[in-house]
Parts: sequence; structure tokens; C-alpha cells
Amino acid sequence: MSEFLDDIFNKVASGKSIFKKREVLNIDYIPERILFREEQIKKIGETLSPVIKGAKPSNLLLYGKTGTGKTMVARYVMNKLNDYIKDNHTVFAYLNCRINGTPYRVLSEIGEHVGVKIPFTGLSLSEVEKRIFEHLIDNGIKLVLILDEIDFLVNNASKRDIGNDILYQFTRYDSIYNTNGTKSFVTIVGISNDLKFMEYLEGRVQSSLRSEEILFPPYTVEEIKEILKDRVREAFIENSVSNEIINLIAAYSGSEHGDARRAVDLLRVSGELAEREGSIKIEDKHVHEALKNIEKDKVQEAISSLPVQEKAVIYSIASFPNGETTGHVYLKYQEVCNQLGLQPLTQRRISSIINELDMLGLVSAPIINRGRHGRSKKVELTIDKNQIIEALKNDEVFKLLLNAV
Repeated sequence: MSEFLDDIFNKVASGKSIFKKREVLNIDYIPERILFREEQIKKIGETLSPVIKGAKPSNLLLYGKTGTGKTMVARYVMNKLNDYIKDNHTVFAYLNCRINGTPYRVLSEIGEHVGVKIPFTGLSLSEVEKRIFEHLIDNGIKLVLILDEIDFLVNNASKRDIGNDILYQFTRYDSIYNTNGTKSFVTIVGISNDLKFMEYLEGRVQSSLRSEEILFPPYTVEEIKEILKDRVREAFIENSVSNEIINLIAAYSGSEHGDARRAVDLLRVSGELAEREGSIKIEDKHVHEALKNIEKDKVQEAISSLPVQEKAVIYSIASFPNGETTGHVYLKYQEVCNQLGLQPLTQRRISSIINELDMLGLVSAPIINRGRHGRSKKVELTIDKNQIIEALKNDEVFKLLLNAV
């Protein structure tokens, strides 16, 4: 086994890399020059600029599909604003609601940003909020809170009420908590891939959010080509990425999605495959192989990020190779819950989860006519069953079940 590793490491150590500055292709890299987003940068800058004088800016919502530059632009403006802030009591906090997973972890992360230590578990959400808000008031903190994938707080029915309440508390911070008129305030910058995000919010939250909205349209193929050229110049040695390869990657990423993040990721993985092969440039075959790898990884990431009950449902669906009706899927789901020690949800709720999985493209659930037995949904996977196993095998809840199977 060590011989295999020696071969790999010696090859890397002795070979020439086609990368010049690999970090330029990282997902969290913020370039000094952002192309085709001047209008959005200007609007965000104008909206948040009052914070320079210690005044509270309006709330903001940034909309657009994945890979349209929302997060990059928000963090770019945040970094630039920080250069002008002379007040140590102004805090810019960025966090991703999906990555943090639960409302408690979202609040805990906010606490970390402003200097409040929240225990890993054990407190009620209201107590966590109380500690954060008291700290903001006592220290006169002016907080600009960037909530990436803010829709994740409220687009799941099981936690919609909790998410709405958290957003309500933060948007009404001035009137509910900061009643003594201190200089402390909270401004929210929400980032969402879901254009229907506001529909998930209760009326009281929509009213208190009172946000300005900025739309990020998908990039065109030509715009993606220019973005890729910019990254290639920084990331790779000369002549290792041809215009033909840039055009190919742009076509894959722009024709259907307009997704610059996907394009840059495809460029990075293609470069890594070429480097492992010892090639001095990226070739078509590297791009095609990279595309397969990325599609596979995206599916597994989507499954890994699902709540445990939704994982139990998709595991149950995977038990039927040729698909099955929702009734039979529910019976299997109850069996899985019993094996995992979970409290089963109602059949109506499971039907709703199946619809959500259908929207994610993980399952197909068309309505079929069963003659005298009426109409029913036939649920089946649209992905390889092995991808579900790969995604769940590191989950502590499912590990024993998978080992038994």
C-alpha cells in the first residue's frame, strides 16, 4: 500500500504543475475584479453605505440562481466596506444557513461572530436570542448580518415556524429589544436561490423585513467565457488552457444554467485530472471526465444535506428497484424508522417530502391511473442507488443500518 502512495507522491513532487495559483479556483475566492456585476455591486454599496457613518442601512434581499455571483458580490462589498469602518463596534457577520443546518446552529454561529459563546446544546432558542441581543445592546454593536441561503430557514415545513420567528426577532430588534435608543442595530442581507422565498414568510415577517431586492440574472455563455479567461490568466501557467477548452466549459455551464460557479469548478477539476495524468494542458477528455465527477458529487452533497426524516424516505424509495406507490413506500418508511429509532411522520407529511425530493430531481413521482383502484403516485429514484449509499454511509444514524444490509 505504501508503494502506491510513494508512486503518487513522487510523481507530484517531480512533475511540473499546470497550476500557477490554484486558490483562484476555490469556491470562496473573491477576485479583485468582478465582471458583469457592476450594477449589483453599486446598488448593494449604496444601500449599505450608511453604516460608514454609524447609521442603520436598509435590509437587503439578493435573488438569483446558483452561480450568479450573489455570495461573491455580497462578500466583496462587505470586505470593501470594512476598509472604511473606523468603529470597532461595527460587525459584519457572514454565515450559510444550509451549512449550519439547524436554527440553533445558525443562532450559535451569529453568537460567535458578535462575541457570545453559545453552548453546543442545552438552551432554548429564545434564550440564545436573548443572550445575543443583550450582548449587542450592552456593547453598542452595529451588526450587518449576511444570511446566505436564507430560504433554508423557512422552506422546510417542519421548521418554518421556527425560521419565521428567528427572522422576525432579528428584523424587529430595534423595536422589541433596543428600546433605550442605543446606537446598536441589526441589518439583514439575505441571499436566496429561490425566487419564491418571500412566499415562505409570514405576513409579520414580510412587513418587518421591508427589504430592498436585487436580482442577479444568469450569466450568458459569452460572459462565462470572459470570467473563465480571467480565472485562467490567474490560476494556470501559460498555454495550458486553450480557448477551445474555455469555450467547451462555458457551453456546458452556460447554455442551460448560466452558472459561473459550475464553470469555474469544472475548470478546476479538469485541471486536477490533467495534472494527475502528467499532461501539460487540459484536453477535451479531462473536461468530459470532470463533468461526470461533478454531477456525481452534487447528488451526494444534496442527499447528505437532507434532514434525517427525508433521508429515511429516500432510503425507503431506494428499496424498490422499479418504483412503488406512496402507500407501499410509507409502509417501508415506517419499518426504516423502527430500525433507526425514529418517530414516524404522518403519511400526509411523507407525501409532502416526496414532492420536495421530486423538486430536487432525486426521485420521480408521476400520478398513474390504476383502473378500478383509482389514481396513485408511483415513486422511483432518478439517480443511482449507489449514490444514496455513498451519501449515507458516513451518517451516524444510517451507518448501522447500511452495515446490516
